[in-house]
Amino acid sequence: MAFLSFEFLVFFALTAALHRALPSRFRNLFLLLAGYFFYATNQLVGLLLLVLSTLGDFFLAQGIAAQPDPRARKRLLVLGLVLNLGILAVFKYAVFVGDFFHTLLSRLHITYAQPVLRLILPLGISYYTFKKISYLVDVYRRKLGAERSFSRLALYVSFFPAIQAGPMDRAGELMTQFPAKDRPDSGRLVEGLQLIVWGLFKKLVIADRLAILVDTVFNQPGVFRGLIVALAAFAYAWQIYCDFSAYTDLARGLGRLLGFRLMQNFRQPYLARSIGDFWRRWHISLSTWLRDYLFLPVSYSLLRRFSRRPRLAPRADRFAYVVSVILTMVLCGLWHGAGWTFVVWGLLQGLFLVLSFLTKKVRRRAVRALGLNRRPRWHRPMRVAATISMVSFSWIFFRAASVRDALTLTADIFARPAGLSGVWTNGFFAGLSLLDLVVAGAAVAGLIAVEHLLEKTTLHQLLAAQPTWRRWMVYYLVIFAVLLFGVYGQPEFIYGRF
Repeated sequence: MAFLSFEFLVFFALTAALHRALPSRFRNLFLLLAGYFFYATNQLVGLLLLVLSTLGDFFLAQGIAAQPDPRARKRLLVLGLVLNLGILAVFKYAVFVGDFFHTLLSRLHITYAQPVLRLILPLGISYYTFKKISYLVDVYRRKLGAERSFSRLALYVSFFPAIQAGPMDRAGELMTQFPAKDRPDSGRLVEGLQLIVWGLFKKLVIADRLAILVDTVFNQPGVFRGLIVALAAFAYAWQIYCDFSAYTDLARGLGRLLGFRLMQNFRQPYLARSIGDFWRRWHISLSTWLRDYLFLPVSYSLLRRFSRRPRLAPRADRFAYVVSVILTMVLCGLWHGAGWTFVVWGLLQGLFLVLSFLTKKVRRRAVRALGLNRRPRWHRPMRVAATISMVSFSWIFFRAASVRDALTLTADIFARPAGLSGVWTNGFFAGLSLLDLVVAGAAVAGLIAVEHLLEKTTLHQLLAAQPTWRRWMVYYLVIFAVLLFGVYGQPEFIYGRF
């Protein structure tokens, strides 16, 4: 059952109606069964894995909470981490690791009979695995009590609006909302519908239209030259943002219709003024997860080790930061997919963060020397432009089919353009008609204008502050744009693959 399908619309309408009609004590179980049904329509075998792994985490958390011995508690936590990460590794990385060793041994002229693995990647496994790990760690850290109700924990793990691509709410934030005791009021319903319509606009009008241009260029490395490749890289930056944030908007909107509030996963990332600022705005549920459960523990561990060595202690914070950031971002890349392109993308993001950290003082002195600190209207756009340029460059490796293709596309940006004859073909600009170009340009420009307004408020608050006539005019314009200019037939979301 695809997220953008008539079947899902009917399923959700029935689910929301029955959920609202049921007494409070039955709602958790009903939503859990509805979520399992949704999952089963996509992957019946994956549902068994989801249920069994959740059951294991339920009992492990009980043991961690009840165990007074710190060593025993830590052993149970390690067991939970090994089981969860082991399942993720088998289903997501077994083929990648096997191919790596096969290539390595072949180059060493060692005969290796590589086993044939045919594993289906379970729906949302990257997301619900991290949710379960955060739950176990929070119970271990005594930040959260072990859940006594299996249905509540299982509902948290498998909450169907967010299971495919997040956001990855923490257990302490989402489970406390189960069950929804109050029926959704008109304000919640309006907010939910606003998020859904805005998400459909970003997905159908912008992301899926830009996908035509992006696919045309990225699927043919070496064919296009110059600015068209750079344009495709920027187009992909907006495509992946609109596609992913659209899913988040839909998930949050559906959650509001059911009476729950999911966390904000994006906060105008392409208005960021640095790479660090970008990661505070992009995929917030993942970036904060990586910060709390990987970056900070590794950093503190390295700092403790260096503090015992007086000669190395003065540089300990810098070394700990560099190592922790590189490790975190490389693993972030691998989390997205089992491929070297994702590793390189993560490494680039790590290097950008390290470069920003190490040059902070130098850049501040340069800003003062050039007088840019007295001209914020110039300095701020320059920082935003530099940030989005670096991010868009790294997206080339994220989108390309291989590292070789990514390097070819990078070289194509700086190659001498062959002219417009290779770009305009039968009235189409790299796959897009003139009308598509105008619609895409106008839609992205409108999105940027809205993003600036949302820096200080939320979509619901922004619309609520408008006069009734203007608010309804916006509703009609956006719905009209979705119906008239939406690109249909591509229901898959980019981050649903991860």
